[in-house]
Amino acid sequence: MIAEEVPAAVEQLTHLRVAAAVEDIDKRLRAEIRERQRHRERIARLAAGDSLALPQDVVEYLDRLRALGVDERIVQVERDGWIPLAARSPERVPEWMERKREQIEDPQIIDFYLTLSKALDRTDDDPRLVDLADKLAAYITQIANEQGEFYVDDTGIEPPFAELLDTHVFDTLPPARRLIELLTKRGWAGWTKLERVNPTRGAAGTR
Repeated sequence: MIAEEVPAAVEQLTHLRVAAAVEDIDKRLRAEIRERQRHRERIARLAAGDSLALPQDVVEYLDRLRALGVDERIVQVERDGWIPLAARSPERVPEWMERKREQIEDPQIIDFYLTLSKALDRTDDDPRLVDLADKLAAYITQIANEQGEFYVDDTGIEPPFAELLDTHVFDTLPPARRLIELLTKRGWAGWTKLERVNPTRGAAGTR
């Protein structure tokens, strides 16, 4: 009798383990779904807030950055910069946005945003920042040579205002300051107002 009960007990135990595993998977999936729903609700609230202070073109641009997977901290810095820009020169927003839309269709620019997103919680010696500075400097130089330096930066922002916006960026995203230091060594300076400068110590690869 005992010998006959053993297989039945094993089978029952197996069923219990399978049932427990299925229940665990179901719980984790439900938790993931709830988290995704909360994430979408947060995005919706952010978008609603953006629309109160920004033109629709800019709101759509910020939403596009979020959809691409750009870190929310970077999106918020972009938003904080666009609020005074839009208030200062509302007539130029459509022109700026057209250029921004062109840029975020470029895989290199998307890679720039995503790489910076991954480096936000890293230290200043993160090698990805050096690699990003090399790629970004090469990209900007190429665009400037093909389209003209006027195309690279045509914001018309006075230096004191640009410095104020840059300070906010650097205080919010510390790796951005290190990135600009590296970029300056490669011939380009500024975050809000980009301009060509003499490289500090040569070309790509400078740390």
